[in-house]
Amino acid sequence: MTRLKDKTALITGGARGIGATTALLFAKEGASVGIVDLQSEGLQTVAGNAQAQGIEIETFTGDITQKDQVDRVVNDFVQRLGRIDILVNNAGVVIPRPFLEKTVDDWEKTLSVNLIGMFLCCQAAAKHMLAQKSGKIVNISSIRGIGHCGREGVMDYSASKTAVIGLTKTMAKELAPYINVNTVAPGHTKTEMTAPLPDEIKQNMIEGSYLKRMAEPEDIAKAILFMASDDADFITGQLLLVDGGFSLKRTCFGLKFSEKTLVLWAGSQTDGSALKNPGSCGVME
Repeated sequence: MTRLKDKTALITGGARGIGATTALLFAKEGASVGIVDLQSEGLQTVAGNAQAQGIEIETFTGDITQKDQVDRVVNDFVQRLGRIDILVNNAGVVIPRPFLEKTVDDWEKTLSVNLIGMFLCCQAAAKHMLAQKSGKIVNISSIRGIGHCGREGVMDYSASKTAVIGLTKTMAKELAPYINVNTVAPGHTKTEMTAPLPDEIKQNMIEGSYLKRMAEPEDIAKAILFMASDDADFITGQLLLVDGGFSLKRTCFGLKFSEKTLVLWAGSQTDGSALKNPGSCGVME
């Protein structure tokens, strides 16, 4: 499998879940891969798992909300690997909290990672891509960024993921013809973040999909691979939904949460500490 032979790829939020799975898939497809995350232990775990399979993955610890750290990571990546052909913006946070309890701090943390951090990574990578006159950027949104699929309790997350779609389309125009910019929007996905959710919520997620299951991280990684590969050379500014048909239901069936359920869900994200320290929450798809 060599769909990314001789390519280099940097993936944010690469310490677990969709990001880690995408990194391994890209490396198996021939790419030289780097992953960036704040979780240095998670990065080393992913790199160790890859090494056990005979795969080398470069790791970079950094905060994508800080421009100086983003510039450092991208420049270090290019120095180590020679160029940057692909950027996958996967890092994200979610802070579940009922609307009347949602805080400005919640909004600022969510937007700083999910939107502004993505912008900073795109800007840093695009400078190199424009200089080499080629590049692919894949931004990860969510089914929750699609009009009628917003979710109670995470209006800031839904707003940020809707904004990602708009950012992608604008970038596609401005960075053409040298850089392709597209969005992949995952549906509900089995990751470390969704594993502790109450069974009621997970069952509703399954029932809401026409394919009657949640996505595996590999389902999402394969879609990202397609957008990053030569197969997508004539695609830019587009949104690829990978949701098992969930968005076909105009009311996003079965996911109306009570306040009690929201609190249980929030507490499950970080062993009960999410409401006390919401910035610690992980990616939600």
